[in-house]
Amino acid sequence: MKQTAYMLLVDDEEDLRMTLQETLEDANYHVTTAANAMRAREAMSQGKYDVAVLDIRLPDGSGIDLLQEFHAADPDMGIILMTGYSEVNTAVEAVRLGADDFLKKPFDLGELLLRIEELMKKRQLKQEHQTLKKKVAADSSTELLMGQCASICKIRETARLLGDSDSTVLITGESGTGKEVLANLLHASGDRSGKPFVSINCGAIPEELLESELFGHVKGAFTGAVRARAGRFEVANGGTIFLDEIGDMSAKLQVKLLRVLQERCFEPVGSHQSMHVDVRVVAATHRDLEQEIEAGRFREDLFYRLNVIPLQLPALRERGEDSLLLAEHFMALFNAKKKTSIRGFDEVAKKAFLHYRWPGNVRELQNLIERIATLKREGEVTLDDLPSRMLNEGQRAMQGFRIDIAEHDNLDFKGIVDEFESHLILSALKRCDWNKNQAAKFLSMNRTTLVEKIKKKGLVAAVE
Repeated sequence: MKQTAYMLLVDDEEDLRMTLQETLEDANYHVTTAANAMRAREAMSQGKYDVAVLDIRLPDGSGIDLLQEFHAADPDMGIILMTGYSEVNTAVEAVRLGADDFLKKPFDLGELLLRIEELMKKRQLKQEHQTLKKKVAADSSTELLMGQCASICKIRETARLLGDSDSTVLITGESGTGKEVLANLLHASGDRSGKPFVSINCGAIPEELLESELFGHVKGAFTGAVRARAGRFEVANGGTIFLDEIGDMSAKLQVKLLRVLQERCFEPVGSHQSMHVDVRVVAATHRDLEQEIEAGRFREDLFYRLNVIPLQLPALRERGEDSLLLAEHFMALFNAKKKTSIRGFDEVAKKAFLHYRWPGNVRELQNLIERIATLKREGEVTLDDLPSRMLNEGQRAMQGFRIDIAEHDNLDFKGIVDEFESHLILSALKRCDWNKNQAAKFLSMNRTTLVEKIKKKGLVAAVE
């Protein structure tokens, strides 16, 4: 048995309408009928239909008008027009306006069923294609929010569950943790994935310009407004708008944003005409908004409007071995992009990745890998390729004391060890401002032993 579909049948001829209704219901369709345009509009406002079958001539209007209204309200709904002989040219034009098919009266009932069945198949294929596109987009975004720690896995799953929701989401987390990536994933996972994803950093644009960026302006609204311009909310209509660093927004704009969240309408700068939009709002901030509320810098009512569904992104230092997983992922991307052939990371470099605190989070990691790929080009990543901030004191000392064995026929082992020991002691003394007690403690050695080595080696502070 075919899948049940919902039909809207609009025709003012009662006998034909009843015959068509009976035929469609016998074919396992749910049918709602309307004898005129007014009843058809009422039916559309109360339910969702897979296919509408419309007569062109109606006592209180035109099927063409209904076609345009219905197509604008639900572009996925199939529409078949029924026409008289003299209206064929009009029906052809209607196809250009969005109708899927038309039938010239009188027509065979079997022909109508065949046309509807073909239309349903096309509709199913389109839905499957959209589902596949959504999955591909979601998988791509998920790759960017990759990781194996429990918190990231939970966030990915939550993002999939929220994909088809229109609820406002507030993403919090330190700078560089991937808040825009998560916003993209929320967009790509839902019904809005084929519509615009518009991002704006509220902290990067001066207040006097941000209002126009968000809501647009009309010609002559201010000096330099030589033409009207659509704002980000208008551009995002039907899709998602991502308001990054919402905690940096001024009090004046917070009031205007509150109204948009409540009513989904706004006035462009210089205009008194309200504009309604259908957008999903995802906001993000690295600030603690509850602390900002206590300090009087953020509106409490706006916070509760934004904080419908809160998502907290963890810092990279809290994600365990995800730093290595991300490093290898970014290295593969940059190898392909820059035509480099870096084979991976040696064990010592891996330990440095795992122990580093990553104050800049994923963004810092990505930038580091790009730098390594650009400068190194090939081979395995070692401590020498890492910035000194990622190394412990012992590793920094080793990094500053390197011997290229290939340049020597033979080596004086004792002399080299003695030289390194001197280098290490001097580095510790310099770090501790030549406080021998602190330097001995730092080197985990007896103070007397340290003093003896300083005297024996004749070590003195460098004159600067």
